Amino acid sequence: MPGTPLDRPSARDARGGVHDHSDRRGFRATRGAAIGFAIDCYDIYLPVITVAPALGFFLAQDDASPATMGLMSGLIFAATLIGRPVGAVIFGSVADTLGRRRATLIAMYGCAIGTAVLTVLPGYDHIGLASVLLLVLLRLVTGVFLGGQYTGAVPLAMESSPARKRGLYGGLITMGFPLAFCVVSALTYLVMSLGGGAAGSFYQVWGWRIPVAIGALLTFGFAVYYGRTVDESPVFREARQAVPGRKPRHPALQLLSGQGAKSLRQVFLMMTGVWIVSNATSASFPVTLRALPGISSQQGTLVMVVAELSLILAYPLTGALSQRVGRRPVLIVCGVLAATAAPLLYLAIVSYTGSSVPLLIVLTMALMLTSICCFGCTAAYLSERFPTRMRATGYGVGYSVAVIIPSFYGFYESGLSAFMTASHTTTVLYVVGGILLAVGAALGPETRNVDLGPEAHR
Repeated sequence: MPGTPLDRPSARDARGGVHDHSDRRGFRATRGAAIGFAIDCYDIYLPVITVAPALGFFLAQDDASPATMGLMSGLIFAATLIGRPVGAVIFGSVADTLGRRRATLIAMYGCAIGTAVLTVLPGYDHIGLASVLLLVLLRLVTGVFLGGQYTGAVPLAMESSPARKRGLYGGLITMGFPLAFCVVSALTYLVMSLGGGAAGSFYQVWGWRIPVAIGALLTFGFAVYYGRTVDESPVFREARQAVPGRKPRHPALQLLSGQGAKSLRQVFLMMTGVWIVSNATSASFPVTLRALPGISSQQGTLVMVVAELSLILAYPLTGALSQRVGRRPVLIVCGVLAATAAPLLYLAIVSYTGSSVPLLIVLTMALMLTSICCFGCTAAYLSERFPTRMRATGYGVGYSVAVIIPSFYGFYESGLSAFMTASHTTTVLYVVGGILLAVGAALGPETRNVDLGPEAHR
């Protein structure tokens, strides 16, 4: 409820911050979180965009059927998703006890090492079935570090930013999502143009390693840059100094009781809706788009990449709008649009029988803008929903654990196909996800003026 001790805003913070937050420090932390988020998304996309076409390298030729390849691709992606909530709990606790900066750096270096190891994995011809088992295990471990990477970096950025700019800065952070999609897609396309994904081809044996190696180098380089340019959150430092010698309860335990648990339930409901809608647009829809009559797979990829570019502007604009009118109304409107306009746009696209790529780009951009613009203010909102002593843990768990149920979207669509046309089952995801998003946001308080200081939310 608005006005509870956990959520009470500070008037002084609303006018510019009760703490001495400098724009420069806030921008450096935001820039670090944005680049880190982009690298995180880049790594998440590697299995489904870069490694998937080369999965035959890790399987016996007799087992490399399209069905088996699809199953293994899903398993590898699922391993990454399972690792993220684990990492959110582990590194959230590290960030809330030892520091946001330290947790972020450990997670970044761990992610870089995991991605680097992926580049030297041998194939089935060398170690047999152990090849694909190592691939799944490595993605699981890397997923743990991925879950920790943004768990510390995003709260640090929000705590270092002036209150009047938290919405904008949160939107700038989430720009990393579409940027990563476009970069990894472009790199994979360029490398595949040197040699297709057929058995024994250059791409299947060596080519896929190039985008992966680039990801590892970027992560290593950024970890060094982050460590040299980003300071620890002043709010966290003040919170530690305020309780010298006192050992507080473990952040995860605090999150599971009292007001922390109440906030987590509301955030979990809202973010479940966010992820259901996101999967409908980012995971399910592209498959349907590429299968449209008159549209080639390459054209479908082009439509998705250009449409994703629109989000680069949409996310910071949505974050800035939430700073002006409030996070709660923006999130509610996003949910309503996802449940009403997005299904209609989706049906218009899948029912299209022409071959106009520009028209499909416009429709797909509209679909994305009405379904996943909510990410533009989630970074700020989730950080504002939890007090300093459990903020990183609350952010990480609320963001990552909520992705588990929506990740089984394929099973939900398969079950719905018994009652409706298979290509229309995604509309149900939009409706259900949009409703959960709108209801979840309505059940929470307005947070844009909440004081993120150590003395707040007691």
